[in-house]
Amino acid sequence: MPAPSLEFVAFDFETTGLSADLDRIVEVGAVRFDVEGRELGRFEELVNPGRSMPMRAFQVHGISDGMLSVASSAAEVLPTFLDFLGDPAETVMLAHHASFDAGFLGGELARLGHPMPTHRVVDTLPLARLSLPKARDHRLATIADLLGLDAGGAHRALADSLRVMGMWLALEGAAVPEHWVVYPIFDPRKPKPAPEGFERLNEAIGLGQAVIIEYQGGTRGVGPRSITPRRFVHRGGSVYLVAFCHLDAKEKEFRLDRIARHNLAAS
Repeated sequence: MPAPSLEFVAFDFETTGLSADLDRIVEVGAVRFDVEGRELGRFEELVNPGRSMPMRAFQVHGISDGMLSVASSAAEVLPTFLDFLGDPAETVMLAHHASFDAGFLGGELARLGHPMPTHRVVDTLPLARLSLPKARDHRLATIADLLGLDAGGAHRALADSLRVMGMWLALEGAAVPEHWVVYPIFDPRKPKPAPEGFERLNEAIGLGQAVIIEYQGGTRGVGPRSITPRRFVHRGGSVYLVAFCHLDAKEKEFRLDRIARHNLAAS
């Protein structure tokens, strides 16, 4: 179990699109709570991206150019958000599909010339897949509905942060740190590492060695796969492992958040 003094910050960003390289954050939402589930604080701010809102993004979250015209810039909002996060040694960040949010935060901070925070960012998506394997899908809205979590304001940053907190508590995420999939806050100015816990794959890439993974997705469904890892790629807010699949005898891509890392083993 994590230390009783450990605190969590469930957070979510709304954006102008899906590319951390090209798009911008337009809203930051977060809620801080302790291991007992006691809420300790909230953060909610719109962010003026300095550009117009694409219609496709507006249709998702409903944040308009008019709403953003009076909002502060990322240079003003993000340092305040980092202060809200507190000490990296005492705070774990939580996000659903965390590579997306970690990528956007890293991109915005890099554009500001700001150093990257060293907080751990735990992805709640693998936790949902492990805990609720029979759910029709594992999107945040689906899991929230399944667990009876109603924070209001779907696809707004604070409401989705509250859903992440509720899911984490309902699925007792703090009790299974061995299942945490941890992402760094990516600095686009530097080579992107594999998420914490996947160092074995980096080693296998260097040695050209096959490994066995337990994969929760793809056309073959859940099951073990023998693969020889080649490289990591980052696309659309997700991290993929390019590897030779010995089952299908061809090179394929495997999303890291669908690899049950506790089942990794040398073949």
